Amino acid sequence: MNLKDKIPNAPSFTWNELVKSNTASAKGINNTPTNPSYWDSLQYLAEKCLQPARDYFKVPLYINSGFRSAALNKTVNGSPTSFHSIACAADVTFGNVKTPTLKELFVFFYNNVPFTELIAEELPNGWIHIALQKGRENEKQVKYKLSRQPVKRATFEEVMKII
Repeated sequence: MNLKDKIPNAPSFTWNELVKSNTASAKGINNTPTNPSYWDSLQYLAEKCLQPARDYFKVPLYINSGFRSAALNKTVNGSPTSFHSIACAADVTFGNVKTPTLKELFVFFYNNVPFTELIAEELPNGWIHIALQKGRENEKQVKYKLSRQPVKRATFEEVMKII
């Protein structure tokens, strides 16, 4: 696997974008998936969720966190059941672009792509967590996380009032 290659059916993204981690680099943690099925999961997420958002908004999406190896997940105090640890999630932003907003991205994901879990995290300046696991496409768990608070389940309408 060449990490610089574009992801099939998601040409706006490279494999590296979904596995890179500044924390892993700083701590000397290998964050390259060793389970072959994880590459399939990353491709599925990119083609079903990330590429449609990129095509719709016509601005780059930046992945703050994609796949997390067990060592990296532990280092960042990630949940042991995190979708990141099975290569099914990405935390995304628009970088320094102010429009579109992360709220608009949350609404887009909710209305236009399959997902297992969708979390508005620390908006307006945080990120959107999108998870998609094969076989669990229609679970559509909606959640939010305020700064220094635990993740909470909510309805889409409740999240819209909060963010």
